[in-house]
Amino acid sequence: MTATSEELRPLWAVRPARPPRPAADPPQGGRTEQFVLTLTGLLPLVYEQAWQSVLGPGFRLETVDWRATRPQVQDARLAERLARETATGLPLDRGPWTHATLIRRDDRTWTFAWRYARELTDRRAGLRLLDRATEAYAVLLRGGPPPVPPRTDDLLAGPVGR
Repeated sequence: MTATSEELRPLWAVRPARPPRPAADPPQGGRTEQFVLTLTGLLPLVYEQAWQSVLGPGFRLETVDWRATRPQVQDARLAERLARETATGLPLDRGPWTHATLIRRDDRTWTFAWRYARELTDRRAGLRLLDRATEAYAVLLRGGPPPVPPRTDDLLAGPVGR
């Protein structure tokens, strides 16, 4: 069974998560916004295609498999990874301004960890991107063509040099 947009929408609408904010700007880039979603019955290649239809063909979804690890260890690794990514930041002067990882937790459960440069895209725009990716995923699952990527000017928080 696969996840539908109706199954995914409540997950990100209710459960966006952020690790603690760093005390100062990260050394290698600006601050990031981070979302962590739990997804069930996901088709990873289709999910990546959905995100590519929203962010463009250059978007790559890193996929890792943690099924051989106990759930407690998975949770600790995820917390460490999120803290490390928050501390590192993302570069503002060159790409990528977004990074996403899909972590396979067991045979049906995935964790989607997505972060982006807060200076380029605010939280509302991030939620719009999640919504568009969810809708694109549903279209692709039904066998429809991938949606045309939208104009990016309505997704950015402000000018790049801000």
